[in-house]
Amino acid sequence: MTRKFLRPLFQMTAITRQIASGNYRERVNVATSDEVGQLAQSFNQMADSLEKIELLRKNMVSDMAHELRTPLTNLRGCMEALSDGVVPASKETFAILENESLRLVRLVENLQQLARADAAKAYLDRKKISLHDQLRQIVDLYQYNLQEKGLTVEWRLEPGTQTVFADRDKLLQAIRNLVDNAWKYSPPQGTITISTTLSNDWIKTIVANQGEGIDEKSLPFIFERFYRAEHSRSRDAGGAGIGLAIVKELIEAHGGRVGAESSPSWTSIWFTLPSSHSSLQNL
Repeated sequence: MTRKFLRPLFQMTAITRQIASGNYRERVNVATSDEVGQLAQSFNQMADSLEKIELLRKNMVSDMAHELRTPLTNLRGCMEALSDGVVPASKETFAILENESLRLVRLVENLQQLARADAAKAYLDRKKISLHDQLRQIVDLYQYNLQEKGLTVEWRLEPGTQTVFADRDKLLQAIRNLVDNAWKYSPPQGTITISTTLSNDWIKTIVANQGEGIDEKSLPFIFERFYRAEHSRSRDAGGAGIGLAIVKELIEAHGGRVGAESSPSWTSIWFTLPSSHSSLQNL
């Protein structure tokens, strides 16, 4: 009876050594529903999470290598062709060099934004601001991009969702990332909807766009750093899988939450923030 009772503990000890050496595949056999069985189940859940994180880490390294290698290879090839006289030193050639340089600059800036988002909680300058005004400001900023693709923006702003207690600059950055995502992945002549709802002193903002949906397996990971549901599509659009991770860090720094829903023809990304009234009460 003692051996039977302690068997899961012995397994956990052995599997812990496996995990420490980099093997995340082993799991404990859960044979009971008592305290030891619950511990074994929690241990397996932890091992599942570690395995997923390790997979994301490997994918991140691969994606970063690709993001850096492509513009660097293009720059090197173009400069070698210029040096050898294969291509002329024309305005078009220098435009190519500039575009690839800007691509590298954008990647570095995204990484810096992510680092700043990590530290956002310690540097929030919260004030009572208009959520509706911030949403419209970012959409106005993207007016040219939206018109170029023939996109229509539909507004569904519920009464009572006007003001939030937040850091204006960081909230604008989160909204901008969501609108940028919606614009990039909307088909021409498509529709983007921006809506707000109020529930129990929490204001929920939803940015939804028409277009190819995100599959169920990918949906839980879209807020992870460098994760992209469809790699080829994201690279064509210039994404590095950082934008939504920044949104998550910034919103959670405010005490809010983020989430997403998707169907074959629509994708909705949402975040919640406490209303200005509830936030002021808690101060």
